[in-house]
Amino acid sequence: MIFLHRALLALTVVVSLVASSFFAMHWGFNVPNVSAVTSSPSLGVYWNAACTQNVSSISWGNVSVGSEKDVAVYIKNLGSSGLILSLNMSALKPSTAYLKIYLCWDYRGQQLGSKIAVKVTLRLFVSPYVSGIRNFNFSINIGVGLEKSTDINRDGIVNSLDFQLFAKSWSSSAGEWNYDYRCDFNNDGIVSTKDMSILSQHWLGSG
Repeated sequence: MIFLHRALLALTVVVSLVASSFFAMHWGFNVPNVSAVTSSPSLGVYWNAACTQNVSSISWGNVSVGSEKDVAVYIKNLGSSGLILSLNMSALKPSTAYLKIYLCWDYRGQQLGSKIAVKVTLRLFVSPYVSGIRNFNFSINIGVGLEKSTDINRDGIVNSLDFQLFAKSWSSSAGEWNYDYRCDFNNDGIVSTKDMSILSQHWLGSG
């Protein structure tokens, strides 16, 4: 009986430790980071609709594994002609966070007129498959004509190998298991015909 009691006690301790590790890995993932925000000279990024409070960085607070976090900003065209906005996420650290942590927005490619501001929601996604990462940082670049490379596998040419990766992620949305951030060229959170059009425009080019 004593032996059985000790065995059950040891098993309980092991199960508790495993459970603690599991929940720490899947639910205790904190993101105490601040992302730098940069923009083209013809654009301004602001916290308020009056466009008087500049955004130079975004604090994401704490974000759990498998969750998402929204932050709203206002982007104003400071130039004299209409333009199309673009978004790029760069300098992500650590490198192991690549394709596990990514950024999208709800901007849909509409032209932004001169001196006009638009409210845009930036959405940070943390994949449910993240492990071994406790914090990270990256830069958010809001620009004009700033596209994500269509050379998905980074071999120097946009060809069938890139199309195969694109096809695997086809019609997927941010947060789904087969969503590949690299294939969402316009960063709208879904791999769609819009991204296919961008891919085709760079076909057999350097991306």
